[in-house]
Amino acid sequence: MNAPQGLWGQETKHFHLLTPEHVLDASEIFGVRLTGRALPLNSLENRVYDVELAKEFDAEPGFSKTNIILKFYRPGRWSKEQIQEEHNFLSTLLEFEVPVVAPLEIKGATLHVHEETNLYFAIFPKVMGRMKDEFNKEELEQAGRLIGRIHNVGSMGSFTHRLKLHPSTFVEASRHSLMQQNTIEHHLSFKYYCDLLEHLNNLISPLFTNLPVQRLHGDFHRGNIVWTSAGPFAVDFDDCLTGPIEQDLWLILPGIDSYSEEDRDRFLKTYLEMTRKDRVSLARLTEPLRAMRMVHFNAWIAKRWDDHSFQRIFPQFPTSNYWDQQLIDLRMQMSLIQDKLGMDLE
Repeated sequence: MNAPQGLWGQETKHFHLLTPEHVLDASEIFGVRLTGRALPLNSLENRVYDVELAKEFDAEPGFSKTNIILKFYRPGRWSKEQIQEEHNFLSTLLEFEVPVVAPLEIKGATLHVHEETNLYFAIFPKVMGRMKDEFNKEELEQAGRLIGRIHNVGSMGSFTHRLKLHPSTFVEASRHSLMQQNTIEHHLSFKYYCDLLEHLNNLISPLFTNLPVQRLHGDFHRGNIVWTSAGPFAVDFDDCLTGPIEQDLWLILPGIDSYSEEDRDRFLKTYLEMTRKDRVSLARLTEPLRAMRMVHFNAWIAKRWDDHSFQRIFPQFPTSNYWDQQLIDLRMQMSLIQDKLGMDLE
């Protein structure tokens, strides 16, 4: 199961072995009789199911008493140690009463192995709430305090096995992954795109020299906050990593218009009050971080191309039109980064 990244495509075959019977069989570890209903949830990266129980169980306020969430981790992506670090981080956050959705401890463990499929899985409580496309002023302030509390706890320790957010891991490593993908048409736009990634790596790497880093959520966008009657809960720490705090601050309000800037100021004000940090470097790091996310997204698709669900959802990925647009977007993003760096250096 601790497969290197190069085997991600081959390891996907394990997901094809997962049947409804396996889902129910794994759910029985919870120790409560099931109704037999298991609803697959929308998740490309992992396999996630909403499982109904035959009777209620004691659940914390804001969580379902009749349903649990069963999550099978994509084989070959994370090692056992990396997944366990995610769980340990969530457990620590709960100890400090930070509202996050953490895996349930069952028989002394949060991470389990389904013997028949050899897949890692965990059981989570089902939070009862909804996600929002837009935040009002009060919600922006609540989100700022939420990520501030996560960062306060994150700064108290460190990861040993999780990824580190750096151009070497998100740009250079992505370039190698893309160049190994044989299904992409080898036309000029794709070649120029890969060549340009070398320049991007050289352009932004100096920004990460001696940059303070800590444990982060890693993917703190609006879709990873669930709003309940008890307030917001942070969910999906699947991408937690070590990196600069700005990674968890720009995604919540990624726009560049004046309205986004006003909302960002309100969000950051409550964040800084909660963390008591002197400053953040959003103006300098947002566009480099955005470029890294753009590149990493393409590598993510390439690594999972043997998974037919990716081919169905991203049918344009191996075409020349797709890479023509990706090349244009990357050139524009690099131009924006250079403009920002020029302003900072004056």
